[in-house]
Amino acid sequence: MARQAIWIGITIAVFFIGVGVSSAIFSATYNPNTMKFANQDLFDQMMSQNPKMTAKWMDTTMGSEMREKPMMSDMSFNVNAPITMPMIDGYYNGEKVFFVHTEVSDKAMAEMMTMMINFPTLHVPDLKNMSPDEMSKIYVFTNGISGSGPYGGGPFMYQIDVFDSIPEQMGYSQFRVPHLVTWNENSTPRVLTSVDEIIKAESNAELTIQKTDNIVNVPMVVWKSDAMEKRASMIQRMFESMPGVDGEVINVDVDNYLVMFKMHSKNDMGMMGQGMMNP
Repeated sequence: MARQAIWIGITIAVFFIGVGVSSAIFSATYNPNTMKFANQDLFDQMMSQNPKMTAKWMDTTMGSEMREKPMMSDMSFNVNAPITMPMIDGYYNGEKVFFVHTEVSDKAMAEMMTMMINFPTLHVPDLKNMSPDEMSKIYVFTNGISGSGPYGGGPFMYQIDVFDSIPEQMGYSQFRVPHLVTWNENSTPRVLTSVDEIIKAESNAELTIQKTDNIVNVPMVVWKSDAMEKRASMIQRMFESMPGVDGEVINVDVDNYLVMFKMHSKNDMGMMGQGMMNP
């Protein structure tokens, strides 16, 4: 028990040190005057029509001292322009899944995720106010097998994340609580692709699982069910910070880890305005 407690302490320390280092690197790298994304024009358009989203993004990346300056105020929004976002891979029950992350309750994690995929992840503290009944789990590895793929693995650069549910299942939610998985000393790390494998390794004292206090909005786009690939057609509550805005999936490119969305607003208060009521 003492050794387990020590490893839990180390895990938490590693997590916050990693986030701190990532935050420092992010601050040094992402200057507001030079910040560019893979879809900069579309991102600028999206921001220009939603002051709340702009404020959150400025808070995440630039700090309060920048908020007084106008940001992309002269942009006109084309409601027909698609928004292309990076997809991230993970595992569920031994199969690859692909998802996007749009929001996170922790500011440092928002910076870390943004830097990881070179596309904005919004800092939305209000996610912590959601009911636990609305949450699923995502398992994030802090050590073990080095990551690979376009993003170097998970956020700590080890194996990609493991999900506990997929769409169409009872208990599935795109809002998830990250659980940190740390291989214990003298264990033999290996790639785990299901929750059952993680829980079994924990019961064998091979690894330690630590629940965090953070919430992430990570809608799943591609998954497998009964050996068949399935894809989302509409992502509801794609941005919890923008009520009434859903994302229609109009193209998925698994090979290049990209997904294209068209945003739909259920009311005039959404970021797209009246033009999106009848696309």
